[in-house]
Amino acid sequence: MSNIPVVLVVPHPAQGHVNPLMILSQKLIENGCRVVFVNTEFDHKRVVSSFGEQQQHSTNQAMKLVSVPDGLGDDDDRNDLDKLCDGLQNFMPKALEKLIEDMNLKGENRISFIVADLFTAWALDVGSKFGIKGAIFWPASAAIFALLWSLPSLIDDGTMDSDGVILTMKETIRISPSMTDMNTGDFFWFNMRDKIEGKIIFQYLRHCFQSLNLAEWWLCNSTYELEPGALSFLPKLLPIGPLLRIYDSKIGITNAIGQYWEEDLSCMSWLDEQHHGTVLYVAFGSFTHFDQNQFNELALGLALTNRPFLWVIREDSKMEYPHEFKGHKGKIVSWAPQQKVLSHPAIACFSLIVVGILP
Repeated sequence: MSNIPVVLVVPHPAQGHVNPLMILSQKLIENGCRVVFVNTEFDHKRVVSSFGEQQQHSTNQAMKLVSVPDGLGDDDDRNDLDKLCDGLQNFMPKALEKLIEDMNLKGENRISFIVADLFTAWALDVGSKFGIKGAIFWPASAAIFALLWSLPSLIDDGTMDSDGVILTMKETIRISPSMTDMNTGDFFWFNMRDKIEGKIIFQYLRHCFQSLNLAEWWLCNSTYELEPGALSFLPKLLPIGPLLRIYDSKIGITNAIGQYWEEDLSCMSWLDEQHHGTVLYVAFGSFTHFDQNQFNELALGLALTNRPFLWVIREDSKMEYPHEFKGHKGKIVSWAPQQKVLSHPAIACFSLIVVGILP
């Protein structure tokens, strides 16, 4: 067992970050590695509960699920980005360092390599203290990674200030001749709950990018076929996607390992009743927030299309539907089996936040 490489995988505590890294972990296991998958204590409970008994038995042989505290209390709001980012940046690195020390003392799972989400890039700083090399993983599009990588030059040339506020009068920018124009109003830090949260996530990501020089590889959940421009702009960024769940044709379900938001499967039977190529699918991931005006515009816009729609709105959303909203043509669920939904012939188009691919 000592000759088997052990990979420490550190996702950001959000569903759209855990999912692809869990799938990547399975790929590593298939290629002869063992995996130690590190969640926050809060997410660890939900991930473990999502495993079926058979999955737990088969996974325990090659994947060890462990947890570290995130510095937040049980009653703290983990949608509060200020608290979450502070815990990720100032508390979790020390907890991860202790975890690695304890594992090294036991000698059973000495870490050979680290794969860290870009949002947990500090894990590479921790690994460097033990002489452990690592890779950065970005779960979304190569174009967004290219944008984030370009932030220092965009700040230096006056396109934006150090808080991400756009200073140019241009509505679009192009960060590389090989890429298409980007609408500055669509940058995801402008689409948080408020300007303060946008500033927090912008500064946090700038901090994370400081650890890129420690990464042996930059990995991205994309393909050359989808994003040749962005990937040619950053040749060090290696596309290893799409990282998708395995579909079991015998039992007709996808392997939902690591899926801790409960999926409302009633939407699949509803889709079966719709005509092919007619349904609008709207899902914005687990971290996107709307103000009431934005929510109203989206709801009324869906109603005005006069088309059937499937809309994912988290259960803890506090938004109120506008009085004029008539949702009789639509289906609203708190979470959907996204890969199955996107594969359904009834789906005509998909609207999602630009930073996410698999929320």
